[in-house]
Amino acid sequence: MTRARLLGIVALGALAVCAMVWAPPADAQLQNEVKIYGGEDEKPVTNAQVIPDEFEIGVGGLMVFRIRADAAGFTAAERARIVDARMVHILSYGDLDPGAVRIVPVRGKPTIYVGEVRLITIYPSDVEAVGADSMQQLAGWWAASVACCLKSVAPWMRVKEMM
Repeated sequence: MTRARLLGIVALGALAVCAMVWAPPADAQLQNEVKIYGGEDEKPVTNAQVIPDEFEIGVGGLMVFRIRADAAGFTAAERARIVDARMVHILSYGDLDPGAVRIVPVRGKPTIYVGEVRLITIYPSDVEAVGADSMQQLAGWWAASVACCLKSVAPWMRVKEMM
């Protein structure tokens, strides 16, 4: 099997998984929200024997942010897997314009969205682990990093701006 064919099969498999994971929104707060794995009633399986203290969320060789704390009943490892799945969806189907990154309050907590996809909610445990002054400040840092990385990873999305 050629390398190109193998990469094509892997890419199709990833697209199929992303298509199966997508579910219609349950919250009335954002009617168009794309829900990607990680509802409050469903946790990803983490089978690692040794689980690190922090998890880097990155794309295209760029580190976007680090998840260092458990929150909302999820371990840091579970949160990282959820955010990773959401990032794959964003990169595959989402609005990659850096202007699509925004912070929306969800149940009183700042939540980073990219287009209609919820990426991550910031909790007090995140603020404590990072040493930020507030949840809003940390959300601003992480949102800016997401926007910057999307701009670096997907520059072709801005070709329409130049025309």
